[in-house]
Amino acid sequence: MAPCIAATLGNAAVADRDSLVAHLERLAAGDDVQYELRRRQRFAATYARLREERLRQPQVLIAAPSSVERLRLADLPDGVAVTSGRITITFSDPTEALEKLLALAMAIGNDRDQFEALAAS
Repeated sequence: MAPCIAATLGNAAVADRDSLVAHLERLAAGDDVQYELRRRQRFAATYARLREERLRQPQVLIAAPSSVERLRLADLPDGVAVTSGRITITFSDPTEALEKLLALAMAIGNDRDQFEALAAS
């Protein structure tokens, strides 16, 4: 808008109407507008695709008991084993599987050196 400013009144800029309209028409005819329109269309398409994927595959959340936060590998629940090149988890229902996977992930985070030793030996 700077090319259209004719005067200033305090902190306000005053533009000539005809100059402003002509300036806006030049901007609208330029490549920048087409680029911005294409960018917005690509963004909208990507957003719609990601939203659709999210709706098709909702996250599965389970409540993590506070006892799991400080879990170590030596304290993993029954049915979870880490051996050389293998992690074994036995479960009776999907919720139990998720709970055991969470316990394993927390234990690995709390005891990374021990996990590497068990998994590599």
